[in-house]
Amino acid sequence: MKMTFARKALLSAAVSAALLPVAMTATASPDRPEGPRHDGGEMRAELFDRAGIDAETREALKQAAMEHRQEVKELNDDFREQRMEILGEDGIAALERARHELREERINALVDKWELSGDEREAFNAARESFKEGAEALKAQEFENPEARHDAWRELMSSTRDQLAEILDERQLRELKHTMMPGHDDHPRGGPGERRAHGPDKHHAPEA
Repeated sequence: MKMTFARKALLSAAVSAALLPVAMTATASPDRPEGPRHDGGEMRAELFDRAGIDAETREALKQAAMEHRQEVKELNDDFREQRMEILGEDGIAALERARHELREERINALVDKWELSGDEREAFNAARESFKEGAEALKAQEFENPEARHDAWRELMSSTRDQLAEILDERQLRELKHTMMPGHDDHPRGGPGERRAHGPDKHHAPEA
C-alpha cells in the first residue's frame, strides 16, 4: 500500500526522535559533520505541488534556506565555543550522558504504556539497535564526497522508517514524536534543499 504524505512526514519525525539517543553516540565530532538526515525532498516536492508553487519560487526558497542554514551554523559554532568555555569537556560530556539517559527513559516509558507484544517490543528494540550498528559503521567509513555520505545516511534512515512502519500505528508514531520532540507540529520543517543533521552539527537552535 502506498504510504500517504502525512504518514511519511510522521514517520520521518518519529524515526528521528526514537533514534536520536543512539545517533548521538555514533555521529561525528563538530569538525567533521556527519549524521542521519531527513530525506524530506520527496515530501517537500509533493507539498509544493499541492500548493501550486512554481519552479522559480522554489529556487528562491532554496537559496533563502541555504543562506539561513549558513547563518544558523555560524551561530551554533559560536555557541559551542561559549559552552566549552563555560562547562569544559567534563561538563559537556556529563550533559550529553544525562540527555541520552533521559531520552532512553522516556522511550522505555512510552513503550511500556503501549503494551506492545513481546515480538513487537523486540522488533522495536531491534530496529533501534540495527540503526546504531549502521550509524557506527557509517561513522567509520570513508566516503568519496559529502553526497555519498548523505546517500548512505538516507538509506539507513529509510530502512529504519520501513521497520518502524511495520511495528507502530499512526497514534503510536505521533506519541513517540511528541514525547521526544515536544513543541513540534506534524508538518515537515525547513525550506527546500534544507537538510537537518542530528548530532553535533545539527542546524537549528543550539541546546544547552
